[in-house]
Amino acid sequence: MIEPTRRYAEILYHRTVERFIQRLVLREPVLRNLCIVSPFISPMTGSRYSLALLRAKIEREKIPTYVITREPIEPYQFEAAAVLEQCPWIEVRYNPSVHAKLYVVQSTRESESFALFGSGNLTSKSIERNLELGMMIYSVGPGRDLVKELHYWAAVRLRQLTESKLVQPIRPQRRN
Repeated sequence: MIEPTRRYAEILYHRTVERFIQRLVLREPVLRNLCIVSPFISPMTGSRYSLALLRAKIEREKIPTYVITREPIEPYQFEAAAVLEQCPWIEVRYNPSVHAKLYVVQSTRESESFALFGSGNLTSKSIERNLELGMMIYSVGPGRDLVKELHYWAAVRLRQLTESKLVQPIRPQRRN
């Protein structure tokens, strides 16, 4: 009997960013790093998966996290920046040109890595009210190279752009 191939891509029509966060939060494998590219980030207070919950996982598991966003101008953005600043494992860069929405998890087991790209910002509105579209890519079969490329774009190329100003570096601590 031939075993069916696991799907490497899935189109998401509903609560795209929430699905990514849910998968991230519920994952058991040790994560190498996390990349978040979103022009707008809110604290998502009151949402099932708040920014504080995400930050707690990052801090607890000591996950190096790279966040590229726009400089805050709205009160909710300043609140989100305050949440991110509390974690020594989160690097924040501001890029005024960023419009892309990309979320990438790199796991120590490559087959557990995954990425989401689409229209959804890391905000409550994007999760709860807006009509968003996204594609989740899993690091299996042809998805492996896609996840690697998306990770490279966020973690290396976008971070190295002159416009991507470092605001908060990761404050190194020893991983257990």
